[in-house]
Amino acid sequence: MANTSGINETINCPNGFYFGDPCYALKEDLYQEWINWGDEREKKEGRWCNDGKFVHDGKEIMLVDSTAYGDGCYGGNHASYGVDAGCLAVIPLEFCDENKNFRDDMGWVCEDAHKVNLVTDDTGTFRVYVDDENIMVGEEIVETGDTEEEEEEDNYCWDDSLDDTHEDEE
Repeated sequence: MANTSGINETINCPNGFYFGDPCYALKEDLYQEWINWGDEREKKEGRWCNDGKFVHDGKEIMLVDSTAYGDGCYGGNHASYGVDAGCLAVIPLEFCDENKNFRDDMGWVCEDAHKVNLVTDDTGTFRVYVDDENIMVGEEIVETGDTEEEEEEDNYCWDDSLDDTHEDEE
């Protein structure tokens, strides 16, 4: 399980936000800056760490924390979250790259938000609270650690009907 103590941070999202793996949505130049930020923190703290509130050039870019077991697929109320970067993040839409097609079932996109609070804990639970002008308009809870009912199938996000790689084989 990942070594995370959790975060409780808020970010302004005047045009809405994306919640999911940052590799699927964050603009590429900002993604590389985030990787560099983790490398710099490793030098200071003795471990690679890219969790917390990522700020670049004075702008709050995203709230991010590691999942309990890194990559995988995790279910929530609003979406299934495929994870390839080992973390989940809240990213204001202004910092998302539309060319990455993040709106196509890659996470939760909410355009009715002004502020988002991300709360995580050491069990791998992510809680996303959405505020639209001081009115709670949405909530998402994603468990990335052990749950009482473990999934029977390892890859429950994958839709087998999309896999046509072996149809023509004899």
